[in-house]
Amino acid sequence: MRDLVLKYIFFCAAVLLLIGAVGALFEKSFAPFVFLPGALAVIFYQFMQSLAVRKSGNRRLQRLRRIAFLSSTLLAAAAYCMFIASNLWVAALLIYSLTTFFLSFRANDEK
Repeated sequence: MRDLVLKYIFFCAAVLLLIGAVGALFEKSFAPFVFLPGALAVIFYQFMQSLAVRKSGNRRLQRLRRIAFLSSTLLAAAAYCMFIASNLWVAALLIYSLTTFFLSFRANDEK
């Protein structure tokens, strides 16, 4: 049940991130206010995932979850850059997305 709730939180957060990022591209004033809750929800999701895997003895998966949590903090930096009207939010979001893309292949490579 807890995993299902976390997946719904992650899905809603991803939708908020997408709306906020597209809004920021079109220079809408509401974009940071939509992006920030999505970023905080993704950070919370990654934190809960890293705590859940801590109990297992799988060191590799623990390391990957820790990396995912640390890279998700870049979303908070991206939201901050949106609030101060800096274009560095694009770089932070790009680094986060590339890291997540890499980790999606590594975490599912369980043997």
